[in-house]
Amino acid sequence: MAMLPRKESSTAKSAAESIFTVNELMAVPLMRDAKLVAGQSGLDRAIARVSAMELPDIESWVKPGDFLMTTGRLFQDEPERFLQLVPELVKRGVAAMGIMAKPYLKDIPSEVKKEADRFGFALVELPPDLEFSDVVRVCMERVLALETSQLSDLQNRIQSMTRLLLEGGGLYPFLDALEGMLGNPVVVVREQDKSWLSTSIRNADAVEISSLLQSFSFKPFVRGAAYGFSMLQNGCRVYASPIPSRNMNQACLVLLERYRDISSIDALSIDRLSTLVGLEMANVEAVREVEGKYLDQFLQDWLTGKIVSDADWKLRADVCGCTIPEGSRMCAVLAGWRQKEPNAEKLREVTRRLRSERLRSIEGLFAAPIGNDLALVLPLGKGSLGDQQAAEGIDQLLGRLLAELRPVLDDKELKLYAGRVVDRYDGLHGSWSQAGRARQVAEVCGLPGEVITYDRLGVYSLLYLIPPGEEREQFLLRFAAPLQQADRKGGGRLVETLEMFFRCNGNIKLTSEKLYAHYNTIVYRLEKIQSILGVSLDDPEERLQLHLALKLGQIATDS
Repeated sequence: MAMLPRKESSTAKSAAESIFTVNELMAVPLMRDAKLVAGQSGLDRAIARVSAMELPDIESWVKPGDFLMTTGRLFQDEPERFLQLVPELVKRGVAAMGIMAKPYLKDIPSEVKKEADRFGFALVELPPDLEFSDVVRVCMERVLALETSQLSDLQNRIQSMTRLLLEGGGLYPFLDALEGMLGNPVVVVREQDKSWLSTSIRNADAVEISSLLQSFSFKPFVRGAAYGFSMLQNGCRVYASPIPSRNMNQACLVLLERYRDISSIDALSIDRLSTLVGLEMANVEAVREVEGKYLDQFLQDWLTGKIVSDADWKLRADVCGCTIPEGSRMCAVLAGWRQKEPNAEKLREVTRRLRSERLRSIEGLFAAPIGNDLALVLPLGKGSLGDQQAAEGIDQLLGRLLAELRPVLDDKELKLYAGRVVDRYDGLHGSWSQAGRARQVAEVCGLPGEVITYDRLGVYSLLYLIPPGEEREQFLLRFAAPLQQADRKGGGRLVETLEMFFRCNGNIKLTSEKLYAHYNTIVYRLEKIQSILGVSLDDPEERLQLHLALKLGQIATDS
């Protein structure tokens, strides 16, 4: 893909547009004794207004397009303040700075000149006898004459872009047309959602796109601190305007100074057109909300076994856009939060994000809230259900999916529980039930791992299937109940000790470390367990019986 080209010289822009530049100001007879001391490459920046001030926090009062005039009095006692001011003025979109250095400064410091050259920021030394009011009058006469024609251009831009949306072009064509109009790429940045990119960024190299998007930090936009001109982390200057919205997340329209300098009419266009973007986004959001409800209901009915015929499933799948080819394998996955279980609103928001974001690990992932759980349908393509290599590939795929889901769902301890892979739509209900069973068994029995598949449960899945009845109760009375009764009478944490003993593979020293108990204390407890139950922990058969009884007791208690 094509790389994003560097910003062109704005000289070409000045010739093409009706603007009043710093270079034209320097040609005014009134400025004949003024001297450009730095920032030669910034002479073609547009001047929108003139400001004359001597305030300690002068950078807080400037506006984009200002030609700022001041005296050296501000920096007489703090020359380092002058050096800090230059990049701040550039960030805020100031066109140039005129300073009457004498009699307060002998000369403008060389470090300040170097900084101005680095940013292409025109720094003009004004003669001591120049009247600031005369400069303001001359500049504003020129600017106001030009603004009349610019307002006409702005009106034409708004009409053109409004017509495009009314014709049903959609947001991407709108952004592409806006990029062509302004000569710079535009981005719609949204809180907790993917960004909308205009054509040159969408078609750029994937690495460059990733780097550019990472340089966007949405928090300053939410707070309003980054509206207007600001600088991205990668050094690119941008102009941002908030997108009006009532029901959507915070969003803003951002113009990147990528190919040419941002002019005052460009910034004004972004401010006016952000309202149109908000209207189109509201329309997109409304359509997506309706489609999402249909998709949620379809996936919920599918996973819970409420769709009973092939014809019904195919019809509803087509309506909801769930294109799964005939014979494709799939499995149901349950996302298990470890930090804080989300409420219904959070689940809907997470589902919406998963549908709008393009995950690298898998194509065609479907997500839906079911009760308090997040359900995922994982399409796996065609293949044999009994293929061992395919099964191992699924485990790796689930691991990569987990790594991508954690930042999206904002849970570093998120786990995935997967049912068996099926090759027909009517088998997915069973796969979803198995995913829920995998979570329940894993949590009750303390199974290790971040991805738990039903096929990895082994004997635990069999224990789960044992129904309540006399045989199960007799088994639990024989091995589990006596230890629980002893613990209630103050027997010394016998059940906990035995569980940790099995978890540590019979290693007494490791068991004592895990329980923060003395080695001899653990030995005493294990001898007491053997005495109460009349078993020997050295006998593998009796150890197996006892271990199964503990796990079965945990499952029985939980269910």
